[in-house]
Amino acid sequence: MSFLGSYSLLFEATILHGYFLNEGETAFDAMADDNKIKMLSKYNHDSFIEINPTMETVTVLKNLKLLYKKNKKGFSIYTKINESDTADPFVNIPADLKLDFTMRTKDYQFENYTDLEFSNTKLFYFSNVRPATEPVTFKYIPKIDDSIFISNDFSVSQKTSENLLSSLAFTESKGLFGILSIVMTGDSPANSVLTPSGKLKTPELNFKIHFDNRKTFWRYINKKTPITLETNSAKPLTNSGFVEIDPSTDFTPSAPAGQYPNPTVKSITKKASKFYSEIFI
Repeated sequence: MSFLGSYSLLFEATILHGYFLNEGETAFDAMADDNKIKMLSKYNHDSFIEINPTMETVTVLKNLKLLYKKNKKGFSIYTKINESDTADPFVNIPADLKLDFTMRTKDYQFENYTDLEFSNTKLFYFSNVRPATEPVTFKYIPKIDDSIFISNDFSVSQKTSENLLSSLAFTESKGLFGILSIVMTGDSPANSVLTPSGKLKTPELNFKIHFDNRKTFWRYINKKTPITLETNSAKPLTNSGFVEIDPSTDFTPSAPAGQYPNPTVKSITKKASKFYSEIFI
């Protein structure tokens, strides 16, 4: 159990993104531990998404002696504890307590390098409790050991989105990507933050939001000749590393030998259901 003075960890949320944590075609989850540490040392989720407790949650945190602490990988919630029983919160935490956090994208290119479809009418909603307006197929927020990437299955209906936005203050309901909402008693014991007796769980829950990096078909456009080369398969966009293109196998028909540069995330187009990156050579 983690301690911060007379406070102990209640739960934490980890925000990961493959665009920043993968290296070329090597996925973060497939890396050796030392390489993961290296990638995380350069990582900060706050560079692309901003997560803050709602105004109502700020008041609740203060009243219940709870602390919200940001870190490079996400945030943690701590609770003041009784010195005689470190699993017992100093102030009783209601079983139905819900803590809400707004999520706003900060990088205008987020949609380019994130493998999601975006909507102006539907929010992404990450929670351990299913809203009454959602079907039984509702996707619960993953936990740290789950090998699950965020997909559009984590977006909720327009009705649910409207309900969620109406519960927020006007100033904080604008321009949201999503909402992260954690209830002390989840829809299953495994997703509950507290024990049935209201004590802290060991180990504490670590919820995870892992965005996958977008993959695009790469088009190489020669400025001098009317020749365009297109990869046979979609290639990953990453902030680190280099994706090698084999001109004898990645193009049909094969292309001249040489090194083919990787694209930036700035020039992405979509035709039908396929995304393309254009590289001028």
